Amino acid sequence: MRTGARCVLAVLLLLPSGAILAGAKPAGPREDPYVKLVLDDTQGRAIPLARFAGKVRLFDIWASWCGPCRMGIPHLNRLYDRYRDHGLVVIGVSVDERPADVEAFVRVTPIKYPSGMMNPALGKLLGDPESVPTSLLVDRTGRLRRRFVGYVEPELMEREIQKILGDAPAPRPGS
Repeated sequence: MRTGARCVLAVLLLLPSGAILAGAKPAGPREDPYVKLVLDDTQGRAIPLARFAGKVRLFDIWASWCGPCRMGIPHLNRLYDRYRDHGLVVIGVSVDERPADVEAFVRVTPIKYPSGMMNPALGKLLGDPESVPTSLLVDRTGRLRRRFVGYVEPELMEREIQKILGDAPAPRPGS
């Protein structure tokens, strides 16, 4: 028995580090599931989300007929302006069926950040929300860190963004 234990110990010492189990591979970096997706704008032009890899992403799922969405978009514009140089991108995802409805909405309530239409691949990853607005805060590695459902006070959303960004700028007066 003692000889058997020595043999096992000798074999384990000869194995490369991390290969104790047959076929075991060391865990690599987590893959960012959001970078594989493409958002189409209202004109059908592709916005590859890989363009935003390594950034903190705030996905805002909204609709043109939604009152709380209408109230929240100006705040999202301000957050995008304030933090984009610090690694934040806000990405609008409309659940409207007709791109023309989104275009009419944007003429009245401008959206300054990348925005497009929900599609099945996005719906699968983001989840088709039961209510709008729904916002998902994703960190630089592609991990979902926070989900906001309904209208959220801008200060709360900003605090959560600052936590994930780490070093965040002081708010500008009047913004």
